[in-house]
Amino acid sequence: MSSTTSSSTAHRTRRQPASKSRHEAPAIPVPYVTAELHTAKIPLPGGENVASAVDTVRHQMPSRDQLLFYGGLTAAAAFSIIEWPVAAAIGIGNALVQRSMHKEAGKS
Repeated sequence: MSSTTSSSTAHRTRRQPASKSRHEAPAIPVPYVTAELHTAKIPLPGGENVASAVDTVRHQMPSRDQLLFYGGLTAAAAFSIIEWPVAAAIGIGNALVQRSMHKEAGKS
């Protein structure tokens, strides 16, 4: 019987470390990424800068008559009344004529 008792004690002693290792998971380093939000403070333009930008855009825009002409030209091309290359050629030609007329008017 002493052999049974000693073997059962030895058997328990052997299993205890094994049961401990079952509860402990191996340590595996896992990389992870965190998100950080950085905001930039952008200064807003003042009233003078906005007025200057609006004036610049107004001077670059075509006149009302020219807008109507380009709109009609675009509509004619969109509805296949004229082909797109023809509409582009007419529009570019008109823009070049208008530019040359403004340069001549500025010299006088």
